[in-house]
Amino acid sequence: MSQLTEVVAASCMVGIVALSAPAFAQTTVTSFAPFSDPPPAGVWYEADVRPGGTASVANLSGVGGNLENNQPLPIGAAKITTDLTNAAKAEVAVTNNYGIAATIIPTLEIGYSWHKASNAGQNLNSAPSLKLTFFNPVCDETPGGDCFATLVYEPYQNGFGNFPPLDTWLRSDLNQTVGSWWTTGGFGVGNGFGGCGDPTCPTLAAWLSTLTPDFSQADLVAVSVGVGSFNQGQIGYFDKVVIAGTNANASYDFEPAPQFQTLGQCISTLIADNCTGLNGKARATCNHEQQMTCFDLFNIK
Repeated sequence: MSQLTEVVAASCMVGIVALSAPAFAQTTVTSFAPFSDPPPAGVWYEADVRPGGTASVANLSGVGGNLENNQPLPIGAAKITTDLTNAAKAEVAVTNNYGIAATIIPTLEIGYSWHKASNAGQNLNSAPSLKLTFFNPVCDETPGGDCFATLVYEPYQNGFGNFPPLDTWLRSDLNQTVGSWWTTGGFGVGNGFGGCGDPTCPTLAAWLSTLTPDFSQADLVAVSVGVGSFNQGQIGYFDKVVIAGTNANASYDFEPAPQFQTLGQCISTLIADNCTGLNGKARATCNHEQQMTCFDLFNIK
């Protein structure tokens, strides 16, 4: 059982309060909380960061190239790295009571923007992956092993080629029929260890219909982004994580901690510069998301 599995089990045992109705909120994340058991709901934290791996929020101002100029939301992004060892791993997650699989998979819309940077000696297949962890606290384990399952979306298995493009921002927007996933095992199937067993991995809808009935009543308890072990030399970025169609909808913007003392100072900088990382000659030339950067940094809704 992984650290994340143990944490979500503890979270369900103590109870995570469900929202009374779906609510869509945009949240700015400036850092990752340390590992905790259980983690607070709605807070991104270091779910499984092992020696050789790092997770941080990077300021991309001034780095240039596609990484800065085409970032989905200025001025920062989440950054995950692994060194050149097989054991290194970097995975961050947010937990909540998103709802049971049978209810939310038909309506789930989840997406993230990601970037794989060049790095000598890296595993060329790997890129920041997206994971959904499900847990059924009243599951009968006898027919198929434990009552956890993590479904893993890998870019290289989803139309980005065996070697995902380097040094460019890309986006994956997924739902019940868009996106293919392998499983770490549970609910009647074994661990795929990164493979699918078929030419293509199943969709979420296919997993819902083929796993044991206990899966349909399993809670989606965690959404994770990261790179796993045996993915050496990764320098990955991600941003604009959107979770919709659940009991705890949210959009996450990863930004460095505010460097401005006041909202007015932030807006003045936006107007004075050029919209790239708070650079712009006129605020009117910035798109809506860029205009909202300062308000997001100060958590003004």
